Amino acid sequence: MAKKAPPKKTTAKAKPKATPKKATTKKPAPKAKAKPKAASFPSVRRPPNNPNVPKTLIEMLTHDMGAIKEMLESFAAHLRSLDRKRLNGVGIKKQGFIERAYEFAQENPEFLPHYLTLAKFKEDGEYFLSFRMLVDVTDQIRELLWNITIESSDVWYTDALEFYSAVKEAAKRRVDPAETIYNALEVFFRKSKRLDEEGKPILTKKKLERDERAVASGKKDGRIVIENVRPKMTGGVHKVIDETFSDKEQYSETAEGEIKE
Repeated sequence: MAKKAPPKKTTAKAKPKATPKKATTKKPAPKAKAKPKAASFPSVRRPPNNPNVPKTLIEMLTHDMGAIKEMLESFAAHLRSLDRKRLNGVGIKKQGFIERAYEFAQENPEFLPHYLTLAKFKEDGEYFLSFRMLVDVTDQIRELLWNITIESSDVWYTDALEFYSAVKEAAKRRVDPAETIYNALEVFFRKSKRLDEEGKPILTKKKLERDERAVASGKKDGRIVIENVRPKMTGGVHKVIDETFSDKEQYSETAEGEIKE
């Protein structure tokens, strides 16, 4: 029998499998920044929480308080702040001491000085407590008056702000009188700097400490020099040189002290 020829080997390479393409995600387009809307004010203002005090009542209270002040002036001494510090104020702790001392004085009146009687001791306490109650009432009245004053000042200031905002919007549209009014009112919102006699900004302690921290941490270039000379007979001269933020030296020098007899 004839032998069959062996099958020929195929040299063709197998095609690689196609890899699926990754879906490309499109980046969202950047959103446009919304333009700030112009300030709009309501046509009718929100009513206040509390009703207004009648003008006749304000005048009556002012007149009565003035009369009370005139009555008390004949009994009150004109004390300075130093005089008030020298006097003994009575708080909760001292009041407890006084009440306990009065109880012992009732049980042992023989220890009272000859110029102080038990009746005088009691009368002085009642006089103080009656005025303490009056002061508490006046403090409550003062708090009520201050609350009303704050509310009224807020309303008045809001009036000015609404007028200023309307003038500002009109000035942007180049309305002739509005620009002049806006320039006159805009000055009140500027931050004023303290200047010396030569018109230069005064070097304050807060700014000096801020400059010192900036130089020490390496955030700013410059140098800070503090010199102080204090002789025995005078208060000395204190000089500060700050070259942190400008090329020009800034000096802050105090007046020479003197000895007061």
